Amino acid sequence: MGPWFHVHCASLGEFEQGAEVLAALRRRQPNRPILLTFFSPSGVEGVSAEEADHIDYLPFDLPQAMNRFARTLDIGDTVLVKYELWPGLIQALHRKGCRIHLIASRFDPHRHPLNRLGFLVRKSMRLLSSIQTQDSASGQALEAWNLDSLETGDPRVDRVHRISTAPPPVEVQSSLDAIAQWAGGRSIFVVGSAWPPEWSAVEAILEGHSGWCALVAPHEIHSQQAQSWAEQTGAVRLSQWTGPKGDTGTSGAVMIADRMGILKYAYRLGAFAVVGGGWGKGVHNTLEAAVYGLPVLFGPAIAGFREIDALLEAGAARVCHEPETLIEQARNWMAQSGERDEAGKAAARWLKGQSGAAERIADALFAVPSGGNQTA
Repeated sequence: MGPWFHVHCASLGEFEQGAEVLAALRRRQPNRPILLTFFSPSGVEGVSAEEADHIDYLPFDLPQAMNRFARTLDIGDTVLVKYELWPGLIQALHRKGCRIHLIASRFDPHRHPLNRLGFLVRKSMRLLSSIQTQDSASGQALEAWNLDSLETGDPRVDRVHRISTAPPPVEVQSSLDAIAQWAGGRSIFVVGSAWPPEWSAVEAILEGHSGWCALVAPHEIHSQQAQSWAEQTGAVRLSQWTGPKGDTGTSGAVMIADRMGILKYAYRLGAFAVVGGGWGKGVHNTLEAAVYGLPVLFGPAIAGFREIDALLEAGAARVCHEPETLIEQARNWMAQSGERDEAGKAAARWLKGQSGAAERIADALFAVPSGGNQTA
């Protein structure tokens, strides 16, 4: 069987970066055991058993715990996803002769660990066998600190491509059929991960557009806030939809997607998307919408999201600095199908051009010789 291949992610969100890479590793060495570890319960509880031979937690990055972990298994390679630079883990595994890789990473100049406060992390980074980045800007930032890297891309693109082309699970397809039945002949715009600013804009967007309806997925599906939205607006809830004959609210123009796992498939029903979080801590996943050729609208909190910068540059998205701008742009796309369609095609073209990162990452992992990032 050989030594273990170890993949470590912070949480379920980071697993989206590593999932397709893990699958590519499995295709190359199907008999090699794979250990998948997380720091957050969301990963352990949210990933199915077939993703790896064993799924578990890693403890806090303390020397005694990391040394014990390194002694427990014969690990040939450890793959750290995105930001998971644990100095104790790296040092313990390096002493055992394990090759350690960082993949799907992103770095900015003057931000930790590429500043004077990141010395200890950078010291451990020099023990890595390889550093693979999502983009050239990250590589340039690392080069300033004499750290070598290889640009292989963002494997999340492969993840959304696979989801968009695979048949949905049976229960998801049933929900998609229900949404389509509810919409009738109306065009749908999809609001993903909605917070109050996005939700408040929905009714204004729809005003005077009887040929349109909105599918809204709250950021927290089962929150009291989502319940209040439904009660205040009379929106139809997907979980309670029983068809035209059994639901007195079928004439409503808003449906709440209150079932888990629906959103990433439901974008395929839309004509354009609004992605939430832009008036909060940051915009949520825009790739899930763009992969279906949907142009995307969002609020201004986009700093650090390079895929958003790329979509904007490609003409596939619009940043709206005020909710009123979001309403105006959405209504413009509803009225101007040509402009909307061109933006959607730009989204699909950009996503297609970014695919293949998982295979490039796996190729690079197997090509790396033993040893650390020895650039002085």
